[in-house]
Amino acid sequence: MQGLALSKDFYTEIAAPMLQTELPEYVNKLAVGLVGEGSECFGFDDDFSQDHDWGAGICVWAPESLSGQVEPLLEPVFARLPSTYKGFPVRMAPKYRNGRVGLFTIEGFYRRFINSGQPLSTWQQWYTVPEHFLAVATNGEVFSDPSGKFTAFRDSLLSFYPDDVMKKKLAARIGVMAQSGQYNLLRMLKRNDIAASLLAVSRFVESTIAALYLIHGRYMPFYKWAFRGMKDLPDGAFIAGKLNDVLALNLTMGADVHRNAEAAVEAVCVEMMALLQRKGLSRSNEAWLMTQAEMVQSQIENPQIRNLPVLHGVQCS
Repeated sequence: MQGLALSKDFYTEIAAPMLQTELPEYVNKLAVGLVGEGSECFGFDDDFSQDHDWGAGICVWAPESLSGQVEPLLEPVFARLPSTYKGFPVRMAPKYRNGRVGLFTIEGFYRRFINSGQPLSTWQQWYTVPEHFLAVATNGEVFSDPSGKFTAFRDSLLSFYPDDVMKKKLAARIGVMAQSGQYNLLRMLKRNDIAASLLAVSRFVESTIAALYLIHGRYMPFYKWAFRGMKDLPDGAFIAGKLNDVLALNLTMGADVHRNAEAAVEAVCVEMMALLQRKGLSRSNEAWLMTQAEMVQSQIENPQIRNLPVLHGVQCS
């Protein structure tokens, strides 16, 4: 059983009745669910995930103005929850929470990940929050939210980046695909610099994955889950297959390595070009992705964002 479903059942069967009984004056002002760090919040957990920070657990979110009143009432409820549920551990005892379950303020929970206790309002805020933090802040599921305050904040983030910010980030990712895969990888192979070639492959693959998330309006999670999550996106499984061809390259195999690497990278870049066209983000048939990046950036309406360098916002050399 996966952790999110286990935790939802635990809430419905065990925790919700206790909250209704013990906190009748506050329960309609609280939100309950499981959102945040941990593979179970993304639905990526498996048997290997159960060796740490895994089990039935819930997040309870209260407005900051009420947290001082709610905490002394809620902790005794947490203390009376069972230690196991359906044969799995319950992680609501303080030593098992690790900052991932338990009581949080609504404002504090979001401030932890997006550096703001209020919904993001400026393009600079949207632009500077790391994507994997936005993924963490919006994953999982809200089981109950009578007041709607937590969900309203959540929905403001789930609406995704403002269009200009999305295009700027996308242009940068596509530009890195061109720089690392179509240009630097082949040059490093000619120099027989295997370490730099491996780094170029890594940057190319990660930038491709990030571009795909952006195109489909999803936040890319932490790097170890990014490829796994990409396969659930439209076009994701197909492009994942193309990326596997890049990752399978033997960069030390001799005379054919340059030709094989170029073919594998170009296959990905052609698919990205076609995807940009299907999404109305490009009219160019140019497979050199720096051209595609510049075309995407040219569509940005805000001049402050449009005039940033194409590769601004990503580490590059």
